[in-house]
Amino acid sequence: MSGLGTDEDKIIRVLCYRTASQRDVITTTYNNQYGSLASDLESEVTGNFKLLSFMLTHSMIKFLSIELHETMDVGNISRSQHPTTRTGRRTRLPLLSRSNQELADIQTFFNSYYGHTLVSEIESDTSGPYRRLLIQMAEGRRDETNLVDMAAVQKDVDDLYEGGPAMEGTNEAVYVDIFSLRNYVHLDQVAILYVSTYKIPLSTVVTTEFVDDMANALISILQYSSDKAVYFSSRFFTSIAGAGTADRDLMRLTVSRCKIDLGNIKNAYQTVYGEALSSTVSSDTSGSYRTALLALIE
Repeated sequence: MSGLGTDEDKIIRVLCYRTASQRDVITTTYNNQYGSLASDLESEVTGNFKLLSFMLTHSMIKFLSIELHETMDVGNISRSQHPTTRTGRRTRLPLLSRSNQELADIQTFFNSYYGHTLVSEIESDTSGPYRRLLIQMAEGRRDETNLVDMAAVQKDVDDLYEGGPAMEGTNEAVYVDIFSLRNYVHLDQVAILYVSTYKIPLSTVVTTEFVDDMANALISILQYSSDKAVYFSSRFFTSIAGAGTADRDLMRLTVSRCKIDLGNIKNAYQTVYGEALSSTVSSDTSGSYRTALLALIE
């Protein structure tokens, strides 16, 4: 970036073909030798390419923490105008797909970086069962064994029925606990057994018992439990489909899944939507921003 002009292709070659841990080392080394990489990028590049470049200078834990904070901050503004926005989905993504250890690391970093806890932001931005669901997910107490005890699956199926369709109102705590604490293989078996037992999909039940962000959160958890790659492919599609592109959502998805399971997601996208993810992204973006995204995706 020194001298006349900026070699954006070189920035892409350095930042887009490395793992998150390698990028973190590059950023730390640059900062020690030349000052602030983020400040230099701020003055040298613009638009979506600048935001994407910023994202790529962070460690994964820092990146996820900042994105969680940004979604909460946006939520304070947008939710007053629209009762259901993309904010709820943005908040769920990091909480849904990260291990308990990663969630603990996010909480530690978040508190140090922002001077208050992630839970306190969730409390200020959400309410009701949705708040309780997100807090329990953020606390990272989900079973990670991936073991399935069919007797426990049957009990959860019956508890969900008794706490929902079988009663007047809804036992919200039952749904919050089962959806935030059970491992994903167990939850998938719960969904399968529920429909065979009560002849109605669990996805239909949760959208009957709950509305807005809470209903959408439970649906997301069911989809993720059933097929992670298909779930993320649908999130990519939603960020690009329709008028305009939700660029920050697209960047967040790309940065968080590249070098992890993006290959599986691309295969699922091709199968479900009949088009390569890279082709869809290419047609909806431009310039160095497009080049960088495609480098991360391909």
